[in-house]
Amino acid sequence: MIKKLIAFMFLILIAFSANPKAYAYTFDHSRFDQILKHYVNDKGLVDYNGIAKDPRFSEYMASLKTAQTDKMTRDGRLAFWIDAYNAVTIDKVIKWKPKKSVRETPIPGVWTSTKFFTSRENIVAGRKLSQDDIENDILRKKFKDPRIHFAIICASLGCPPLPRFAYTAENVQTKLDEETRKYINSPRGTRIDRANNTLFLSKLFDWYAADFKAKSGSVMNFIRPYLAPETLEFLKQNPKIKYIYYNWALNAQAPLQ
Repeated sequence: MIKKLIAFMFLILIAFSANPKAYAYTFDHSRFDQILKHYVNDKGLVDYNGIAKDPRFSEYMASLKTAQTDKMTRDGRLAFWIDAYNAVTIDKVIKWKPKKSVRETPIPGVWTSTKFFTSRENIVAGRKLSQDDIENDILRKKFKDPRIHFAIICASLGCPPLPRFAYTAENVQTKLDEETRKYINSPRGTRIDRANNTLFLSKLFDWYAADFKAKSGSVMNFIRPYLAPETLEFLKQNPKIKYIYYNWALNAQAPLQ
């Protein structure tokens, strides 16, 4: 009997070693997925007032507090932290109720404050974290995947539109590629000025140039595989590179109540 038990445990150990993903802890992002589908329109604008009243969002935020990221797969952790960043940002917009921008200051029209991103107000996976903590200490430092810059949303019109889905372990790689391609080929990501032989790029490629260089050798090497044929053709003219003004206006469908 003891020999049979030992043999059985040995078989289980072999099975786990062969397919550890089958035993990985899976975090449930379904409530966040439902929220995004219901309250984000096709332009990426957010109904923050609607989200504030929906118990599914508060339930999802509560679930983030006790998540066990150490038991997730790598893709599971990547998806979790992207979703956590976006959920925390939504939660803080609802609580802070900015009038025009998450970077607004007491001086009208001056949008330079960074407190929205640096204040630690939300518990995620057992730690009180800010968006900057999630972005710089976790996503950028541990995953070293510059595509995250097109997935974490800063509640502003210059950043990528908030997607109408939650990232999961199963979809994160495909969706990161899709969202990267979509942003790069949008007016927020690249613009061609033929008259002045200039290619305008998002400020994301300026601010996080080191990330793109570390991954692909240069910013342009990272961008090229995602570019539309028209832009690739324009690059043959060796255009000047300049950067698009970053619009920090709030991505809300209506004023916060």
